[in-house]
Amino acid sequence: MKQTAVRTGWLVAAMLAVSALIVARQGAWSTVAFINVSFLLSLLPLSLGGLLFVYERGFFSGFAYGFRRLRKSGTKVEQYLEETAAEQETAETLGPRRFAVTYPLLFSGLLLFLAMIAAGYAVQ
Repeated sequence: MKQTAVRTGWLVAAMLAVSALIVARQGAWSTVAFINVSFLLSLLPLSLGGLLFVYERGFFSGFAYGFRRLRKSGTKVEQYLEETAAEQETAETLGPRRFAVTYPLLFSGLLLFLAMIAAGYAVQ
């Protein structure tokens, strides 16, 4: 848990630094421009972390199972062979992969996203 918090902090700091560089490079520094760039930049890790989270939970395995069932042929012998192969396949598969970067991406993107929404209303 501590490692996730440290990685999240580093990602937030990196995104804020990149946002500051982008705004400084544009030439016209303003708080609103910084908030806008930070908000848009926060969407990238939030989306990526969300996709990894959904993948880890096995959402797409249902689609794969459905396509395997759809692809099966009509004869009984082939169905029996495919069911036997499927049983062996399910016994061998370990499930979806786990990624160490999922929660830091998700939390840093969400934290910066919510902070920039709050900052946007505060500046307004």
